[in-house]
Amino acid sequence: MRNTFYLLILFMFFGTSLLFSGCGRGQKEAPRPAPVVTARAVVKDAPYVLTTVGTIKAAVSVNIKSRFAANIKKVHFVEGSLVKAGQVLYTIDPAVNALTEQQAGATYQRDRADYEQLERDLGRYKTLADQGVISREQFEEKHTAALRAKNAMRASGAGASIARQTLSYNTITSPIDGRIGATLFDEGSFVKDKDDILAVVNTTTPLDVSFSLPERYLAELRRQYSQGSLAVEAAAPGMEAHPEVGVLTFMDNQVDPGTGAILLKARFENPEGRLWPGQFVTVGLVLKTIKDAVLVPSSAVQNGPEGTYVFVVKSGHAEMQPVSVGVRVHDSVMIDKGLHGGEVVVTEGHLRLFPGAAVSEAEGADKEPGQKPGGKPTAKPAPMPAGGAATGNETGHEAGQSAK
Repeated sequence: MRNTFYLLILFMFFGTSLLFSGCGRGQKEAPRPAPVVTARAVVKDAPYVLTTVGTIKAAVSVNIKSRFAANIKKVHFVEGSLVKAGQVLYTIDPAVNALTEQQAGATYQRDRADYEQLERDLGRYKTLADQGVISREQFEEKHTAALRAKNAMRASGAGASIARQTLSYNTITSPIDGRIGATLFDEGSFVKDKDDILAVVNTTTPLDVSFSLPERYLAELRRQYSQGSLAVEAAAPGMEAHPEVGVLTFMDNQVDPGTGAILLKARFENPEGRLWPGQFVTVGLVLKTIKDAVLVPSSAVQNGPEGTYVFVVKSGHAEMQPVSVGVRVHDSVMIDKGLHGGEVVVTEGHLRLFPGAAVSEAEGADKEPGQKPGGKPTAKPAPMPAGGAATGNETGHEAGQSAK
């Protein structure tokens, strides 16, 4: 009897447990919406930018040299400082040239005195010849001697001028305004060759940037260049958000057959001195403006097995939408096909998304796609692909395809 009672209690316990566990399995927890950050696709005019790497060069670069072998007596500048045209840079030991100038000056004074004396004698001989006291031949001999003395005086005068000019070369001045580099010869050093470079002066305002673009852009480049000036941007590392803006000034008259690229140059005023000769910079040539382009933040575009796509938010759910990506404009990309202006795309939170997933939206930054942080929309060069070849800033397509 007691055993039967225990079995009944045990059966009731297990039955109650099974009942509660079954009820727990029947209640499914509703999935929570995935938190995402979104942005709205905008329609606006966007620049078509060709991106490459360029080298900054001084618009004018001057090698400072001595005109003759001599000792450097004094260095008058601070290395790396700004210098003005005509500013004294070096003083060369003037001893030899100073003595040569004195000698040439003394020779000129002697020849001048001889000439003046012969001129006075010629005047007296002329009077005597007119009176018939001396013969005509004697007068002509005196006249010839005076001419020889006059020419000798002119020659020695030229020699004296050359000696003075040579003496002035002992003072070396800067021929341009610019920034001087390090001195390669210190005070007391002997310059043994007139081809030895003492220092280099480079202009820093303005500067030129040399770069090359593939020949496949040549036809469009020539067409746009013939219609007016083309804007060029140059950004050193850390300056991507605020590049310097210049103008294309030179296009080479031939394509390099070895590289298949054409050499170009752009002039930058560089008023703040942010660019520096010798730097490697990212160069963006604004070739043209594409009207009514659809722009989204670059973080919205994802890569999948079938190509690029974006998640579009519709009625609180994320839908996967394939897109064709064009050129890059600052931190945004141009969508050639697959998206319309005004559609809302996901920019952050892609890991928890799948087609039809519920999402909880949080608006992104209030700046428009294609706009610099804290600035107006202008062109920004995109990163180069591996290999260093210049591109048209394509993201997944050729420049010619993305510009359609």
